[in-house]
Amino acid sequence: MARLQGHIFGCARCVAGGYLPVAHPVTRGKGSVHARMFIVGQAPGAAGHTHEKPFSGAAGKALSAWLQIAGLPPWAHHDPDLAFVTAITRCFPGKVPGAGGKGDRVPSGPEIALCAPYLEAEFALVQPRVVVALGRLAATRLIGPAPLGELIGQVREIERGGQRLPVITLPHPSGVSRWLNLPANREQHLIALRLLGDLLSGVSAGDGPAATMG
Repeated sequence: MARLQGHIFGCARCVAGGYLPVAHPVTRGKGSVHARMFIVGQAPGAAGHTHEKPFSGAAGKALSAWLQIAGLPPWAHHDPDLAFVTAITRCFPGKVPGAGGKGDRVPSGPEIALCAPYLEAEFALVQPRVVVALGRLAATRLIGPAPLGELIGQVREIERGGQRLPVITLPHPSGVSRWLNLPANREQHLIALRLLGDLLSGVSAGDGPAATMG
């Protein structure tokens, strides 16, 4: 993991490709290779490189509240024995262009492709038991294109390293997201959080490893 993080910290592929003006990769700290939960977001925020721990700002407070509903401690996403927190891309992509733009720019397809080997390497090293996709981009990258309404509140499976891993999709905890404004969506979200709690309880209770692909 230390070697992988060294490669990530030294990466400037998006700068070389003309997608970013400067590279400032962000990656998780040491000690997370035994984590049971693998949380995948979109990309670091504007101040992501100034925080040792991911999701330390407003989005982190929202995520913390969600994890408590799932029956986890509020600091679960900062517990290296429980959660490995990563992202589809590793550098802050910049704000949405234009005077009326709100939120961070969604990384482009080429940027995602350039960072993809890092995500796959983390999957191989951590070998998690439960995956959490935060937001549409992470869900699309891991599961495939589908509206959030068709993913949140369900358990999907992906194959990584010869294993079938359960994936729980949640909306992104950013304040820019409006998906939770609808009451029906909030109910789906609660179902997803309860499913997450059930999955992690099963892992904690030693209900067996993730299913091996035949």
